[in-house]
Order: sequence, then structure tokens, then C-alpha cells
Amino acid sequence: MESTLDPVLGAVLPVFGLVACGYLAGRFRIVTQVSSHALNQFVYAFALPAMLFIAVYRGSLDEILSGAFLLAVIGATLATAAAGFALSNFSGASPAESTMRALNASFANTGYLGIPLVTVAYGERAALPAALATVATNIVSFALAIVCLELFVNPRGGGMRRAIGGVLRSPLIWPIALAIPLVGFEIKIPLPVERFASLLAAAAGPCALFAIGLFVSQLSIRAGAAASWQSSVLKLALHPLLMALLAFWLLPVDTFWAKIAVVCASLPLGATAFVLAQRYKLLEAETSTGAVISTAASVITVSLVMGVLG
Repeated sequence: MESTLDPVLGAVLPVFGLVACGYLAGRFRIVTQVSSHALNQFVYAFALPAMLFIAVYRGSLDEILSGAFLLAVIGATLATAAAGFALSNFSGASPAESTMRALNASFANTGYLGIPLVTVAYGERAALPAALATVATNIVSFALAIVCLELFVNPRGGGMRRAIGGVLRSPLIWPIALAIPLVGFEIKIPLPVERFASLLAAAAGPCALFAIGLFVSQLSIRAGAAASWQSSVLKLALHPLLMALLAFWLLPVDTFWAKIAVVCASLPLGATAFVLAQRYKLLEAETSTGAVISTAASVITVSLVMGVLG
């Protein structure tokens, strides 16, 4: 008989395997640190845009605009991000650092970890709400984070115009903006283009996770853990609690979809947060270590959440 831990381990262990490959490659100098930046550039500019485009393009307009569920996902994510920002700001961090910590506290690994996990645990019908949670989180989290980082990292005249321009040009935003009209007007792209995008999309997760391991191989894990523990606690504890409050009690969300939303919120920090951290040269060590540590802790915390939800 399969235990609650089995699907969690089945989803988490491959993630750790990819991080471990990058870590060993860095430790034994098989791959240099310069390659970490190159990998992240590839993920940021090519693989992630393709992944986001395909995730939206293969949905339907009704699914993309499923109100109460999306409101719960976005509300819990923003509330957790606000808590992360406030805690960081209270400790004397800069607004840019606090923005990065807000992302680290609220950005769940639904794309690489959540969809495989809930599909194994609850069946194929769980893939759709998990995919929608991924899209909603990417749109809201990254759009807001990019606006704030553009404003805070380069605080000069015309900041808002520059920030909005940065969002519109971002490889994490325009693919979604491109896919939504195609879905709305039921326009099909040529099959070779879709297959090309799918191939690029499949590279996003492995490359980002390998790059994290490569980066972490040059760090003190103890120092990174000391800096990232607050964001990890918010991510693994506060985020799913707020999601449960919204999805089960405050909003009219289908019970099964609410369960998937809470499981997705309980997931650890997503690897793509590190892509943004390296892009803006902010809290790279803290973010990469936080992704590794929260993923390790999630073996226990996600199992507890799934056990409670049944």
C-alpha cells in the first residue's frame, strides 16, 4: 500500500538529483562557475518563456479565468509575499532585498515539483488546477517582483515608466501575454512551432536546478541557511495556511481544487526565483540555499499537509 510519503519522495528525489549533479560538477570543477550564469541566461531568455507560453497556450479561456480559484491562489501568494517583505524591511534590509525575500517567501515550485506530485497523488484531474496555479503565480509574482526590482535597483528618473517597460519586455511576462489572445481567439500555432516550444520548455526545470547546485557548490550552506530560514518558514507554513483559509472557508472554490491549491502552496521555493536573483545580483546565495533547504524540509511538511487533507 502506498504511503503519503511515496508521491512526495517520487517528486522530490529527482529534483534533488539534478541539484546534486550541479553541486558535484562544481565541487569537482567539471563545470566552472561561469557556466552557472550562462545556464541561467538560457533559462531566463529561452526555456522559461517557452514553458510559460506552452502552459497557457494548452489551457482554455474558461480555465485561465476560473475566478474564485485564481483569487485564492493570488490572494494567498500576495499576502505571504507582503509578510516576507515586512519582516525583511523590519530587519533593516534594502527595498530591493526585501522584494527578493518577498518572492522567496511566496513563490512555490508548482511547475517542476507540484504538477508531477499532485498527478501522482490525486490522478490526472489534478494537473489542471496545478497548472493554473503555476500560471497565476508566475504572472503575479514575477510581474510585481520585476516592477519593484526595476524601481529599487535603479532608482533614477522615470522609474515607473522604466519598470512597466521592464515588465513588458521581460521573458517571463510577454510569453503569457502572447498566449492568452491565441487561446481566446482559438488560434492554433503550427505543430513544428509548438514542438519547438515544448522542447525548450522541457529544458527549463533541469537547467535551473543544475545551475542552483553549481552555484551552491561554492557557498557555505550554514551561512545560506542562517539567512534563508525566515523565508523558508513563511513559504512552507504561512503560505499553505493562508491558502487553506481562502480556498476552504472564505471563497467558493471546489473542494478538490481547494485541496490542490493548498498542496501547491505548501511546496518549497521554486528554482526560477534564483534565476531572478542572479539576474539582478541580489541575495543569490540566500535564494539558492533557500531553494535547496526548503525542498529538503518539504519532504516532511508536504507529507503532513497531504496527510491532513486526505
